[in-house]
Amino acid sequence: PAVPPSKPAPKPPAVKVAAMPAPSGNWRVQLGAFSDAAKASALWASLHARVAALGSYRSFTTKAGAVTRLQAGPLPTRAAADALCAKVKAAGAPCLPVAP
Repeated sequence: PAVPPSKPAPKPPAVKVAAMPAPSGNWRVQLGAFSDAAKASALWASLHARVAALGSYRSFTTKAGAVTRLQAGPLPTRAAADALCAKVKAAGAPCLPVAP
């Protein structure tokens, strides 16, 4: 007697992994202000390595006269900026929320 062809094993259901949404909003935190832009870059490298909470944010440098400000963000609310500043301050660095 003929053997019926075997059916392929059913595929397991796909597991959906929720992607972390990209940070959004208009708030930022200011991490420092320097006369030398290289110092702002150096501080970002140092803080980014020491403060895990900064990992999902990007740095912004803005010129204000002779000063280069280092900021991180974007953050959706003042409360989120305050929470991030608390983590930065816990690592021994200054931080202040910056309004949109």
